[in-house]
Amino acid sequence: MNISIRDVDPVAIRKIDELAKKKGISRNEYLKNQIAQIAVMKDLNEIENRYSNLVDAVADRLEQANDVIRENSMLLENIRDKY
Repeated sequence: MNISIRDVDPVAIRKIDELAKKKGISRNEYLKNQIAQIAVMKDLNEIENRYSNLVDAVADRLEQANDVIRENSMLLENIRDKY
């Protein structure tokens, strides 16, 4: 599919051309890549948020497990000291 964009600031076009040249690709290819990134940005942000929430939940569970291990270790030491 083709897209035409009119009245783009020449300074912006020069900057886009510089960025494309640094990547060794054409302006067209550079802009296609940028449009593709924009198209999936919302999905990527949602995945990142879900991943962050998952990491937080796992960290909480690890803290809880650590507390249980600490308590069990203290109980075992008390039992060992009694016998």
